[in-house]
Formats: sequence, C-alpha cells, structure tokens
Amino acid sequence: MSATNPNPGMTRHERLLYGIDLPRARGIEIGPLATPIISKQVSEVYYVDHADRETLQAKYAEDPNVEIEKIVAVDALWGERTLRECFPDGRDFDYVLASHVMEHVPDMIGWLHEIAEVLKPGGRLLLVVPDKRFTFDYLRQPSRLGEVIDAYLRRNRRPMPAQIFDYIVNAVDVDARAAWEGRLDAASLKHFRDARFAFDCSVAAVREGKYIDSHCWVFTARSLAALFVGLIDLDLVPFRCVNLFEPERNGNEIDLVLERLGVPREEKEEARRSFLAHLPQLEALERRQDEQQIEGLQRLLEGASKELIAAKDDAARLAQRVALLEDKINHLITSRSFRMTRPFRQLKARFSRKNPQ
Repeated sequence: MSATNPNPGMTRHERLLYGIDLPRARGIEIGPLATPIISKQVSEVYYVDHADRETLQAKYAEDPNVEIEKIVAVDALWGERTLRECFPDGRDFDYVLASHVMEHVPDMIGWLHEIAEVLKPGGRLLLVVPDKRFTFDYLRQPSRLGEVIDAYLRRNRRPMPAQIFDYIVNAVDVDARAAWEGRLDAASLKHFRDARFAFDCSVAAVREGKYIDSHCWVFTARSLAALFVGLIDLDLVPFRCVNLFEPERNGNEIDLVLERLGVPREEKEEARRSFLAHLPQLEALERRQDEQQIEGLQRLLEGASKELIAAKDDAARLAQRVALLEDKINHLITSRSFRMTRPFRQLKARFSRKNPQ
C-alpha cells in the first residue's frame, strides 16, 4: 500500500481510501447501515453490524435520516463474539472502515485491538469521527486518556452511566456553519433534553440493564491525535498515523487513516512521531478557531451593547413623555375650570350608579 500523500483535489472518500487497491483488497466496513462508503461492486467488502438488517430496519423505522429500504444486508454480527470469531476462516484483511462508530464504542482500546487482530501488518484502519466543535457535542469536554484507560481495564461492554448522562444532558442544536464562523453563543444553544430525562436514562441503564446508545467519546482533531500519542506511549494501540484530516470548512467530520504495525514495540517511536507530526498544525488550527469564536462573541457583545444603549435611550424618551403627561394631568386637575365643574362630574357619577346600563 502506498504511503504517499493524497492529491489535494481528491474528494474526502478518495482521500480516505487513497493507497488501497480496492478491486484486489479484502476488507470490512463496520456499521454501513443505508449508506456504505465501499460498495461490494468495487471491492471484496464484508458489512459488519451489531444486528441483522431486519432488526436495524425496525430500529430506524421512525428515523427520518435513514432510508430503511436502503439498509444493506449484514454479513457478520459483532457483539457477543470477537471480530476474529466473526470470520472463522482465519484470513486477514487489507482494510477496515468505520464511519461514526468509534465514538459509540464503550471500550475504545479493546475495540481497536479486535480490529488489529484481523488486519494484515500494513493493513489500514479508516476512521471517520465527529469533531465536537461543530456537532451537538459542542458543550462537552474532549475525552481524556484516563477515561479511555478506565473503560479498557473494566472491559466495558455498555456505556457508563456518567457517559450516558453527559451525552444526553449536553446535547444541543448546533449549526455547523455558525460554529465555523464563531457565531455560536453557548448560553443560548437549545438543549434537546433536560437533566431529569438524562438522569432517568442513566438509572434505566443501571437498574434495568437497558442499553442506551451514546457518544461515549468526544474528540477534536487535536485531542484525538494527542490521545493516540498517549495510547502509543503505554503500548496500548498497534497503529501508526498515515493521515489525519481536520473537518472541511462548514463540515464536522475528522478523517483518520491508521496503519497496522508489524512489530508494535519495535515501531513504537515511529508510530508516536506519526501522530506528533500533526499536532503543531492541528493546535494552530484550533487556536485560529478559538480566536474566530472570540471575535464572533465580541461581535455579538457589541450588537447587544448597541441594543442596550438604544433601549436605554428609548426608556429615557418614554420617561420624559410620561413626566410631561403627568404634568399636564396635574395642571388640569388644579386648574380653575376643573374645580368649577367638579359638582357636575359628581352628579353625573351618582346618576350613573342609580341608572346602570
């Protein structure tokens, strides 16, 4: 497989698959649902999911974002069995692709290990994951190394209650374009659910054993690269980074291309450098994004300040008008003609009480 850089003019999918000879390669796509990235017409690809096609169609029947009639047939069920057990012929694969899957996996390290077990040395793991800065995870903090290790040591097969609660209570309606332009005000973002609902879901997961699908892990492009450096330092992942791409403008997806190491411990330093090489640029991009957000918030503040000044001016003008009207009323009340006509007004009032309409 070629390790040269893809052409900048390529589409995202071409860039992701660059260096893989699809017609001759054997691979796996995890969780393709209704929109597989790799077609069976172009490669020997096996579709893997946690449930069969009929179950998935029932699960997504009410989801307007999924065309259930297009959900593909599933070749292997991955859940109770390991990924290697899903393919008992023992053959290794040239690539594994997982789009919007890794963030849902309760034990990310264990999941990566199972994928590594079925990949040839030099085989590719192609990952597409959401960047929290431009999605409904906007308010959440990037996942830390200790949290990922904790899930691995516990061999988590389900999202933890804390992950479920954090995922639900902080999910907000985010416009990716507005996020890119720095126009988001975190305090005014609309939450999809409240804390009570998030708590009830967490309780159901513990007391009823209910599986609550969640984003267990939260990333930015920079935090993802830094996380893998930490995992490599601890000999926890047998991969090096071939390419890591930030989301495209107004997009929200990180594209990460990994390569299975032959002898992980011997290739550890090279693997570490492969991720470190991306960090300076990713940190600079994140700083620029933060600066843009600050500028956007400053513009919002300036606009709000102008509105406040205008409102104060309007209030001052209204106060003056009220004062003038009060003066006129007081002047009329104390006027000679007003005093002279008082008996007539009193007589009229008594007459009205005696002869109601």
